[in-house]
Amino acid sequence: MFLGDFTGNGVDEILIGITTGGSGGIINYYIVSFVGNQAKFLFDSDVYNNHFQYDVTYQDNYKVEVVSRPNNERYIIDISTRDASYLNEIYDRNGKLKSPITGFVDPLSGLYPVDFDSNGVYELLAYQKISGRYHADGLGYIMNTLGWKNNGFLLQEQYLGIFGAQM
Repeated sequence: MFLGDFTGNGVDEILIGITTGGSGGIINYYIVSFVGNQAKFLFDSDVYNNHFQYDVTYQDNYKVEVVSRPNNERYIIDISTRDASYLNEIYDRNGKLKSPITGFVDPLSGLYPVDFDSNGVYELLAYQKISGRYHADGLGYIMNTLGWKNNGFLLQEQYLGIFGAQM
């Protein structure tokens, strides 16, 4: 639980995180306002997860493409430094895929309040894990920053962070 001003109205809202209990590290998040002694949900992780959808597709030449559907951004992850046995399961000796492979992006696993511009109003930094063929085949994270505008949290910036070389 965290108390802070996310809307800029000078009143603290409540950020609540509840773990799902599964092995994926998924956490349900909510932000609740009590302005005028009325509870109002400002953020619901289910709504976020339904909106922020991604396509993860393995490509030839040891690449994985990640496409963010809401903003149509495209990212390429180079997996050529992965262990040879891993790559040999997926690619032929010329770097061509042996068969089509799709990965996936998890729901929220982290939502952190950060006052990026030091104005006393918190933005949100959201983390979603990118996985390849199975959950333990982690490739990186999608990191979205969200700010309050027009009575809702809007995407400000999006980043893709990759995991280091797998030994």
